[in-house]
Amino acid sequence: MQLNAREAMHVLELRSGPQGHPAYRRIVQEMHRLIAEQAGHRAIADAMRFVDHSETSLGRLEAEQRFQSTREWSAPSL
Repeated sequence: MQLNAREAMHVLELRSGPQGHPAYRRIVQEMHRLIAEQAGHRAIADAMRFVDHSETSLGRLEAEQRFQSTREWSAPSL
């Protein structure tokens, strides 16, 4: 796979989010680490400020729960 810096930034930031599939998250987190360490492009990796390396167990479910609680809070009462 070949990506320029702009493409890598887009893919890594998008697919590393907590809502991302765990397999995608692991792959792009490792890609981010390799860009910085093995390829030696630390400045480019540092520019990818929104790559998420946090651990999450619920993934998309957490986002759905937040959405549901917001929806219940903002729903008009009848």
